[in-house]
Amino acid sequence: VTLLTADKISKRFHDQIIFDHVSFSVQDDEKIGLVGKNGSGKTTLFEIMVGWMEVDSGKLNRSKACRIDYIEQDKTEYFDLPLFEFVTSAREDLLKMRREMLSLQQHLATNPHDESGLSRLGQLQSKFEIEGGFTFESEVKIILAGLGFEPERHTERIRNFSGGEKNRAGLARALAGNGNLLLLDEPTNHLDIESTMWLEEYLSKTDRSYLIVSHDRTFLTAAVERVWEISHGRIDLYMGGFEKYLKERVEHKRQQEHRYKHQQQEIKRIEEFVRRNIAGQKTKQAQSKLKYLNRIKRLPPPRSERPEASIPVRSSGRSFAHVLSVEDVSLGYGQTAVIEDACFDIYRGDKVGLIGCNGSGKTTVLRALIGELAPMLGEIKLGANVDVAYFDQELVDLNLEATVLDNVWEMDPTAEVGKMRSFLARFGFSGEDCFKLVSSLSGGEKTKLSLARLLYHPANFLIFDEPTNHLDLDSREVLEKALRDFDGSCLIVSHDRYFLDQVVDRIFYLNEGSLRVFDGNYSYFQEKTAAATAPVKAKDGASKEAYLMFKEKSKRLARHIKRIRSTKSRLADLEKELGQIDEHIRFNIPKNDWEKLHEASQRKQKLEEDILDLYAALEKLEKTGLD
Repeated sequence: VTLLTADKISKRFHDQIIFDHVSFSVQDDEKIGLVGKNGSGKTTLFEIMVGWMEVDSGKLNRSKACRIDYIEQDKTEYFDLPLFEFVTSAREDLLKMRREMLSLQQHLATNPHDESGLSRLGQLQSKFEIEGGFTFESEVKIILAGLGFEPERHTERIRNFSGGEKNRAGLARALAGNGNLLLLDEPTNHLDIESTMWLEEYLSKTDRSYLIVSHDRTFLTAAVERVWEISHGRIDLYMGGFEKYLKERVEHKRQQEHRYKHQQQEIKRIEEFVRRNIAGQKTKQAQSKLKYLNRIKRLPPPRSERPEASIPVRSSGRSFAHVLSVEDVSLGYGQTAVIEDACFDIYRGDKVGLIGCNGSGKTTVLRALIGELAPMLGEIKLGANVDVAYFDQELVDLNLEATVLDNVWEMDPTAEVGKMRSFLARFGFSGEDCFKLVSSLSGGEKTKLSLARLLYHPANFLIFDEPTNHLDLDSREVLEKALRDFDGSCLIVSHDRYFLDQVVDRIFYLNEGSLRVFDGNYSYFQEKTAAATAPVKAKDGASKEAYLMFKEKSKRLARHIKRIRSTKSRLADLEKELGQIDEHIRFNIPKNDWEKLHEASQRKQKLEEDILDLYAALEKLEKTGLD
């Protein structure tokens, strides 16, 4: 069954072409991923499909059978509703039937022989059952639990929720609807990893068609069976899943270039024939070929993608080996502790992922580390020469009424405009983009602008709260590379499992008020926690060999990381002792006590030599990788 078709639709904003004669259709039970660069028109396409935005030309047809569920972000009339009531309002048809059944039951209690009332009640109960009315509220509770809402929050009013919680509530309402076409715009942005995995499972079992805008590569791999790519006003359709799309898009673009080049050569050859023969003996042949040239459908030139800029992540210089120490820290609000007895260290060069369910305390930890929240117990100590920079996922640092250029210029008011525009170009803002109001930017563009502000001044300890939210695929890859190459330290809260695998070498896992440390990336953490909770399954043949190889690689990774951490720990101890010796020489030893000065100086020299040796050993370990 065809739910929706677009026939040569076009849309532009001012002088920017969003869609140029685009055609497509959505069939029943299709699972489609919608990808494209930030600002390419993905959300615009959804708004056209829903009917909130008109096309400039062409036609979009929704069949009578098409019922669309879409997250309505800014419907203020919902804000006063409790969460559970807000989500169940997605099925107003069921609520209306239930109200009528209750009214009829009350009427029949005093008029038991009303035949028409009894007949109507029977009809309603039958339809209510067929439509899932008797199980609907249970299904809503399952959805809310899957998206991380505890039962005690079901009565809280939407107006009191954070922005991320409102988005999750909107997602729950869309999932609870009875539409046969589900449009989800970045559904995982405000989910934790557990809720994202629940959503993958939920979507794998639904028989509804859906289009999902997402840049979460692990999620797309699990959730979609075909991919639509929006670029330069066109939509390219790829059959097969996300992994197949990644391979085919390269071949697709190569074929486009080949066909265009071949056609241009043929056109040039025919034009040359016409030019030479239009007035000669072969006039008829030349006229025939000229008519052919006027009839053929000329291929558009291949889209030249602007290379994704490399994000500059500059270090402010080498900190001491010990960047951060957290000792027996409890964090919370009022008298209620969210996290208790947390102990961990971060060393120079560490890339740490902080994960846990929504509400587990990730933001609380970040607030404590940047000094916005004092520990209830314990001590948080930054090392020497540590410069901290913090990225807030709420993007509160942006002035929406100012231009892109002014938002960065305020970081360095005396800088020349050329320097600022060159810097912004590294984040994808070039030409007239610099003069756009921030309020007009897409979510991904706002994220990139906030990253530009964060990274304008060098730092050596970067703390990120969901840096990949809204970023497109190419931008995520650029950020991954920049952070891998950064020689400082990072602490990153993220629900993007692929991103964590590419960037971090340690995982801090928050669960039920405690923090556990895993030395490895997200896949290593997942393997260790799965092994601790799942029974071991027998394996045979090739699968057993592959499994044993994977286990051995995991063990070697753990040993390698342990050696690196042991070296960093020893470095931190020696640098601390070196600082103490320096202080002792300057303030405690009399200048004429040559014996003590000589003894302390020799110890200082030995420490400096040992530290240099350890740095060399650490550099070798980090370069050589696994043994």
